[in-house]
Amino acid sequence: MRIGLFLNNLDEEYQISVYRGIRSEAERLGMELVCAQAGGNRTFFSFIENLAMDGILILSSALLSQPLSLRDFSSLPGALKTVPVVSIGNRLRDFPAIIVKNRTSMESLMEHLISPHGYRKFLYIGGPVNHPDNQTREHIFRKSINALRARLPQEEQADIWAEVLNGAFHAASGQLLLRDYIASGRDIPDVIVAANDNMAIGIQEVLRAQSELCWRRCGVTGFDDIPLARLETPALTTVRQPLGELGIQAVRVLWDAIQGKPVPPVTHIESEVKFRASCGCAGIREDEQSSGSPRFSDLQFQSVRSENYLRNVSYLGQSLLEVVSVEQIFPSLRYFLTNLNIPAFYLIFYPEPSPCPEAKGILLFQQGDFGIFGDNKPALIDLSEIFARTVTDTGGAPRAWCLYHLRSGSEYLGLILYQADDSVHPHICSAALFIANTVKRLRNEETKLRLVVETEVSRISELERLRFSMDLHDDICQRLAGISMFCRGIASGLSPETLIPELADMIDETLSRTRQYAHESFPVELDAFGLNEALDTLCHNFNKQQTACHCVYTWSVPETSPLTHIQDINVYRIVQEALANAAKHARASSVRVEVKQEKRFLVIRVKDNGAGNSLLNGEEAEQPALTPSRRRAGLGLRSMRYRAQQLGAEYVFTSSETGGTLVELKIPADGQEGAL
Repeated sequence: MRIGLFLNNLDEEYQISVYRGIRSEAERLGMELVCAQAGGNRTFFSFIENLAMDGILILSSALLSQPLSLRDFSSLPGALKTVPVVSIGNRLRDFPAIIVKNRTSMESLMEHLISPHGYRKFLYIGGPVNHPDNQTREHIFRKSINALRARLPQEEQADIWAEVLNGAFHAASGQLLLRDYIASGRDIPDVIVAANDNMAIGIQEVLRAQSELCWRRCGVTGFDDIPLARLETPALTTVRQPLGELGIQAVRVLWDAIQGKPVPPVTHIESEVKFRASCGCAGIREDEQSSGSPRFSDLQFQSVRSENYLRNVSYLGQSLLEVVSVEQIFPSLRYFLTNLNIPAFYLIFYPEPSPCPEAKGILLFQQGDFGIFGDNKPALIDLSEIFARTVTDTGGAPRAWCLYHLRSGSEYLGLILYQADDSVHPHICSAALFIANTVKRLRNEETKLRLVVETEVSRISELERLRFSMDLHDDICQRLAGISMFCRGIASGLSPETLIPELADMIDETLSRTRQYAHESFPVELDAFGLNEALDTLCHNFNKQQTACHCVYTWSVPETSPLTHIQDINVYRIVQEALANAAKHARASSVRVEVKQEKRFLVIRVKDNGAGNSLLNGEEAEQPALTPSRRRAGLGLRSMRYRAQQLGAEYVFTSSETGGTLVELKIPADGQEGAL
């Protein structure tokens, strides 16, 4: 049995704690778990059809920023309507929900601040205005302040004030909101009530940095009781939500629903206030050395391990800055995964960026103990097939899998599917961001290069058409004009006995030249006899046409060309261009064309002894100092480089004034067309 969990990201303690409870209970019940990280984007739900799940959990308190209505669910895939669904944290539509009862605890926390502490100046720093959890906590905050005013004498009510600021549920948001408040010069509160622990931790960091003692004495409270809350200085007064229990109960309700048993519409879990030093209490009013509290030695170990993981994330980010192809990502990624002891990891890209998750992808990288894909070349396959071969066919007890989509802006680039220890998830999320940004950068650079190459190819094509047009005009048309004049002479009464033999010679020569132009436009030998015969004919005709330059051709491949037909055409055009450059631009007296096999590569070399030009090396074929003839040669070089890229070949071009010019191709001889 497989269940799915949809949440935001496993990069902060609230979601990790709920996930930990879900994972442990699913494992106990023998249920397979796939955790899909949506990144706050609802279009991710469209991906659900590929997972073939028996039930779904939605961590709505983290995933959704506002309550959903029936209309919001009308566009979601049918899987959400045909399998049991349980919401965690908020009520959604008519789905069963697991909810922590927070009202009473929040009221108790506010009453504790009002009495016995006697605070009268309050600052509430909350989460998003439309988030249900924030709305509840902010409502109780305002209600408590109003109740305080109502029970005080009129003359004391003026001393009470309260202000509300709204941001996001993370530490940086709490820091920024408080810094802006302090900079504005407004009144200093007695206590700051934060909507969750992450914001409270950020707030305490700002307070510790203040020079004014009255700010440093300001009380702070949080909400959730994440592990860091009790490690803060001072320890954080907060409301403990039993996050692990929240996940456990959600799995149990979903299990009953899958079994067809009746389940309650809402299952409530109690919360409780944990009073610590941050609110102004003199001591800690709970046994922090209880069995439920982490030991100091454990915390030290976790801290050291976390620092090591962070270094590995930094190393990965630095190494990805240097890569110039997708393949270069893999060694750094493998090193990163090994250091984090990741047992299974699959990296899947979409063929093109997409506004929503795709049903097909290319599996480019895998690390794990399954060995199910072997050494096959990457191919576009259904993601449902990938999931069937990884998530299902593990050959053992059910495992917990996590899925993270690689995104850049509003575009989906691909996804990762992995297994990891609970402490590693935030680092995987950070690594995924580095990978997504790198892939986006590489694709942008590839697009720019393709546009440049396409522009050059268009220019080359125009020049070739112009050359062909001029050849027809200056050669064939002139010959036809001469033939026409001979015919008119015969028609006017001139002796045909002397004119017809000369006319026949002109027709034969014109026919020969026309065949030559047709052959140069497309080598028919490639279709009829293959690459060897086509290159041999090309070099033979080159020797017939060029009296000052001699070509030597050798074919050392033990069999016919191992390349595809399209690759053969590209090789032929590159050799044709190299020979033309040797005769027209380098003024060489000899040129050698060599084809041979070297291990897995087919190697083609064209080497002349002419007067080369070092300015044509690299990307400098368009320098203003070059003559128009050399510029045309530069365009030809770009054409050769473009064709070599299409071949997936290693391409070498070197030219010097004294050493001649070398054009070399090393083509993987596996018969694959690759990018063609």
